[in-house]
Amino acid sequence: MDAYKKELRSTIGFGIAYVLMGHTGLWFLIFGIDNSSRILGLPTHYFIALILGSLGVLIVSIIWCGYANRLEDEIEAENAKVAAGSAGKTKSGEPSK
Repeated sequence: MDAYKKELRSTIGFGIAYVLMGHTGLWFLIFGIDNSSRILGLPTHYFIALILGSLGVLIVSIIWCGYANRLEDEIEAENAKVAAGSAGKTKSGEPSK
């Protein structure tokens, strides 16, 4: 069951990362920014919101996919261990002879 707890924690953690990356424009509204600074002709806060909003979410998705694949293997290993342990017992809970 430890792998399922890891899965829950990772889902919450990566979900928070998605919200933070996808809503960077709101951070600039909250804290304010000077519109005189520009990157590639865009105001800095627009540029950062575009980069983190698209590339940031893509990078978080790639990392989460790799982590989720490893976690799924761990869950399958735990399930196989439980199934192997319960296969050697009878209905009364005693080991078979």
